[in-house]
Amino acid sequence: MDPGVARAAKGSHGPVAPEESGALLEGWVHALLRTYMAERELGDGLAYWAPAASRRLEVDFVLSRGDELCALEVKAARRVHPGDFAGLRAVGELPGLRRRVLLHRGERPTRTEDGIDAWPVATFLEALESDRLWA
Repeated sequence: MDPGVARAAKGSHGPVAPEESGALLEGWVHALLRTYMAERELGDGLAYWAPAASRRLEVDFVLSRGDELCALEVKAARRVHPGDFAGLRAVGELPGLRRRVLLHRGERPTRTEDGIDAWPVATFLEALESDRLWA
């Protein structure tokens, strides 16, 4: 169920509680990706990734386009921490992986030494709108 719908169903209409913000942001990103896939041919598949051997590693979205992959991890925090990149580092060897992005609510885009983009929401939206997510 969409977190926004679940929130409304339980009568939550005030400010978003900290424990809700991650699920709400992930749901919003999921809806955007699905919309851009349908309307702008952003990709042809969308999946969640987690290795069978680990309960801690995961990547929220792995977008596919033919044989290419783009991995997206969503964090509701305004500041990213080294541990936030663990899932994106774990998928680093997937065949066809073109880009890894950590989406956050901060202000500035950055890039790690191993090539993971850390983008604020505004940068992510610009990449979607200008067809640069895969670039």
